Amino acid sequence: MPHADTSPISVTRLLLPLASAIIVLAGMRAAAPVIGPVLIAILITVAWSPGSRWLRDRGWPPAVAALTGIVLGVAVIALIGLLVGTSLVQLQGKLPEYQQRVEILRGSLSALLARLPIESSQVLSAEALQPSALVGSTLRVIRGITTGAGALGLLIIIMAFIMIEAVRYPQKLYEAIRTTEASTGRIGAFVQSLRSYVVINTIFGLVAAVLNTVLMLALGVDFALLWGVLSFLLSFLPNIGFVLALVPPALLALLEFGVSRAVMVVVGFTVINFIADNVIKPRFVGETLDLSPAVVVISLVFWGWLLGPVGALLAVPLSIALRFGFEAFGELRWLAHLMSDRDPVVPPGAPVAPPPPPPVSRGTPA
Repeated sequence: MPHADTSPISVTRLLLPLASAIIVLAGMRAAAPVIGPVLIAILITVAWSPGSRWLRDRGWPPAVAALTGIVLGVAVIALIGLLVGTSLVQLQGKLPEYQQRVEILRGSLSALLARLPIESSQVLSAEALQPSALVGSTLRVIRGITTGAGALGLLIIIMAFIMIEAVRYPQKLYEAIRTTEASTGRIGAFVQSLRSYVVINTIFGLVAAVLNTVLMLALGVDFALLWGVLSFLLSFLPNIGFVLALVPPALLALLEFGVSRAVMVVVGFTVINFIADNVIKPRFVGETLDLSPAVVVISLVFWGWLLGPVGALLAVPLSIALRFGFEAFGELRWLAHLMSDRDPVVPPGAPVAPPPPPPVSRGTPA
């Protein structure tokens, strides 16, 4: 009797979750302007929860402890917005001066390329490399950042309500899932992992940003505070955040002082961030991140595409949440294992697969 063909059932079981996931992702991308501030507010609330608990343990009323977190969060956001806004206004005022320096730099590069035994006359004549085009692109970026600053008001409002609700939410969550002790422990481990990642990256990102700012001030590069704030924000982008934070001050140093000062900026930034990110930070964040390097890079691209710049900033926390979510379901636990950076553990006494036998030579007999 021929076996029944079960391939249509398998395809249906595969396509239905895939179609559902595509619909959810499309909705998330359309709602990115709202989802982004909500996720940032939740992350700030999780990071502040130890401070709120510390104040409550010392007799502070829960509402006052939450209000303290709201005030601190608003103060930090307002300070960053003030520094960035002031620097961008000053930068916009100096763009005509930078346009003249771009023209001088283009002339030097054109003379240098003319000495090469290749046809290079079209390299610097492209429309995108004209000084007016470069200045126009910079102005568009400034306008985009200024327009995006309007989301700060929504972020502050959402953060205030979430911090107030967070005082009693853990107890409500425990009452909802107390039937499964494993779920309670899993959520606690997730919150602890997320909190440790945010706090550790904030501390080391702030230290590196301060040192980068001091370096810019010592070298005389304009808008040192702006590049320091940019360095701090981009420190939450693994692997490529350092490069994105390095390019603007290095180019500005090249325009202002020439190649030697630009090289000093590159070397100083590289040394500071290499020590912070690759020498000191892994000793603290290695146990809390538990994401393979490939997953970190892929998550950066994926969440950045889905939610925009906010998604790129929150790529690692969102991936941590996704990994813990996969661990909660037996059918998806293998995905969590693939995302993890832990080495596979072989239980004691487990049989070890023998090595494959060597290939048998099938030569013809003499």
